[in-house]
Amino acid sequence: MDTALIDRIRSDMSYEFGRTGPPDGFPAFHDIPVERHTSDKFAALENEHMWPRTWVIAGRAEDVPAPGDYFVFKDLGVPLLVVRGTDGRIRCFYNTCQHRGAPVVRDERGGSRRLRCQYHSWTYEIDGGTLVSLPDERDFVDLDPSARCLPQASCDTFAGFIFVNRDLDAPPLRDWIGPIAEIFEPFRCELLREVYRRSVVVPCNWKVTAEAFLEVYHFRHIHSRKGVSVLDNRGAAMGLYPNGHSRMITPYSKQNCQRMGMASWDDWKLLDPGPFAAADHVPAMVDCTSTAASLFPNIIIPFGRIGFPVLLFWPVDKRTTRLDWIYYAPTADGRHEWGDGEPDFYPPDLRDEIDAINEPTYENLNNGVYKTGFAQTQEAYEEAFDALFDTLDMLEARLETRRYLAGDRMTEADWRAFPTLVRFDAVYVGHFKCNKRRIEEYANLSNYLRELYQVPGVADTVNMEHIKRHYYASHESINPF
Repeated sequence: MDTALIDRIRSDMSYEFGRTGPPDGFPAFHDIPVERHTSDKFAALENEHMWPRTWVIAGRAEDVPAPGDYFVFKDLGVPLLVVRGTDGRIRCFYNTCQHRGAPVVRDERGGSRRLRCQYHSWTYEIDGGTLVSLPDERDFVDLDPSARCLPQASCDTFAGFIFVNRDLDAPPLRDWIGPIAEIFEPFRCELLREVYRRSVVVPCNWKVTAEAFLEVYHFRHIHSRKGVSVLDNRGAAMGLYPNGHSRMITPYSKQNCQRMGMASWDDWKLLDPGPFAAADHVPAMVDCTSTAASLFPNIIIPFGRIGFPVLLFWPVDKRTTRLDWIYYAPTADGRHEWGDGEPDFYPPDLRDEIDAINEPTYENLNNGVYKTGFAQTQEAYEEAFDALFDTLDMLEARLETRRYLAGDRMTEADWRAFPTLVRFDAVYVGHFKCNKRRIEEYANLSNYLRELYQVPGVADTVNMEHIKRHYYASHESINPF
């Protein structure tokens, strides 16, 4: 949302306040036929031609933080399964076993490196949905596992949101979002987290429900208090984007401007957020207007600097809507969603536990690989080797019951272990003869390592070719045992 766009919106608002009739040449639109909201035929057309071919929000990237994490998604009328692969990529499969159609997962969310149908134990991997095992394979004549993969739907992420589209030939998500992405950019939505969720059932067609949020003509009549409205619909500046998306920026009313200490409707400035965390880099316009965006067909987002709801409109039937109201806000919990702030990886309440983990991590893991690699006697090699793998077993056990080594927050203990873990399989297993087991063979450590690697900015610090070239080319004296 650059200065040019903000200046254009200000100019559009000034024009809207000043006009006394429709713009010159503005067309006279016909009424929308009532049947579009009431007929079985039109609802059937939507279900056949629109919902299976449009991008919709299914969840958030943090809903599947680690490889193997998944959740089910049913709002498109078919059973879908969103899962993060071992490569970190998020994919969407149909939650339907290719044997007898039973679900491959039954929990609403969970984690597994394999997707196993509980009916006959047909098992699929999570990167491509490939059938990898089944009981009594000998009884199946000419079975081609490659023809029995889990069907996929299109899946991608934008602004931290996971979008799915049943159409495998759908245009790329970023192309479908198009230029309205500029409205999202200042909010750094990837760093927001859900703080509140509510669903309500509205007894009318989903389009009627959504359309009520796409205009402010009603505002001073319904949302005023003692005759005072927060917004002035006369200055609303609308913007249409490709693919049915739109924006709606509405200025504050005169009374609300006075309440906010604004000299006029366009005296845009950052307002005091009070006790709430507020996103940086958000234009002052957002604090002093109602700034909303709509993504076709069922997403409306009224943005705010201290957070905002994402409104999703789902048809239950032609006469009923489920409205999901999901509120997101900037985080202040010190985890890796720190934006421009300084994270505290050594918080006072965890320091004793961090120190207790750091001691064996440094002595037996960070330094332990070098003790093993540069051992000068068989006895020294075996002692360092055993201590190294005892420590890896200890870390694996800790991660059985917690997300990070010291609990549910990233700390110094995690980043102390990371440099050794990320180099282990590529260098230390072969070069330093730390070859009892690879990190990839530890279920918890391997998933944990991938999550650390996917923290924004971390992958940029890891140059595996440089690491291998340094170790294999620069060490002249290596443990010969």
